Amino acid sequence: MYRPSIKSRRTLLALMILAAGLYYWAEHSRQEVRQPNYDQKKEAAQRMVRALDVLREDRLAAGWALDEVNDPNQSAVIGVQYSLITTDEGDLGAKLTAINPNFAAVILQMLMDADVTRGDKVAVAFTGSFPSLNIATIIACEVLEVVPVIITSVGSSMWGANNPEFTYLDMETILLNEGIISNRTMASSIGGGQDIGRSLSGAGRVAVEDAIQRNDTSPITSTSLTESQSARRDIYRQQEGKNGYGAFINIGGGIAVLGHPVNGSLIKPGLSTTYIQQNYPARGLIHEFWEQGTPIIHLQNIGEIADTYGLPRAPVPLPPVGAGTIFSVERYNLTVAWVSVIILMGTLLVVLLLDRDKYKLREEGVDPDTLM
Repeated sequence: MYRPSIKSRRTLLALMILAAGLYYWAEHSRQEVRQPNYDQKKEAAQRMVRALDVLREDRLAAGWALDEVNDPNQSAVIGVQYSLITTDEGDLGAKLTAINPNFAAVILQMLMDADVTRGDKVAVAFTGSFPSLNIATIIACEVLEVVPVIITSVGSSMWGANNPEFTYLDMETILLNEGIISNRTMASSIGGGQDIGRSLSGAGRVAVEDAIQRNDTSPITSTSLTESQSARRDIYRQQEGKNGYGAFINIGGGIAVLGHPVNGSLIKPGLSTTYIQQNYPARGLIHEFWEQGTPIIHLQNIGEIADTYGLPRAPVPLPPVGAGTIFSVERYNLTVAWVSVIILMGTLLVVLLLDRDKYKLREEGVDPDTLM
């Protein structure tokens, strides 16, 4: 009895094998495709690796015993839980996430997405809480040949650069002397409550002041948050380029920058180019830059940023340079995919055409089964 080829078990089996083979071919055609600016991102991450190596070697030479439990990657930039200059609580997981050298590539990408170009100036606000991100920011700026104007709050939350003998400013000085970076902090405040060291002991405030003095940065001496913000504002204005600032970068929860601790969560982490009006409890410098149309890069909620750019959280060991979707993504070979589709559709079309011819014979009274 006549049965169309498309309903023939033999034909269906052949089509199934063909489709499975083409699927296997297309599925295994996936390849790594480099993201834009791959070479610059890799250069930034490689310099960050060297920076961490230099700091580790410096601490070992000074006789430090690195904490193998809380600093499993032996980075030397993970601090202690409590110290004289600890200003606030801190998340160890976030600090471990931030020491990934590939974060330098993430910051570089954010700067490029903000349309910052060679020769531009960027206003930068550091705290001691994420020293690795501070260093990564300087490196990213230098790779792009951008000029950072940096003001630092020296105090640190838990697990940051909160050792009075090894503050972020000390790390910066070591890297500057070793030629890893060429830009440094211009002025420093104590940090902490009201940006004047509130919640620190007298000995803690003295320890920060000593760090500012021995690292030869200009102290921001103020008696209130308003005075501190005014002093910072003046510094940024004095250093501003003729075209203004290409971006404003904030790292950590410095109160002079955020205006209120809650704002750290209200402002979206990462790059924001358009001011978003919300019920902010108070305004900080970040709001002023943002309202003026300056893109802001807010580096807090580090785990969320890591997820966005394909970096792991609290990795042990540290990933190699170039790991993560910030560098490359896996994509299908579109040529193979289209060829597979064309072959499969062409085969189905041939089968249908053959059935069409036989169906015409049947309409004319000829039994296709009798044909030789």
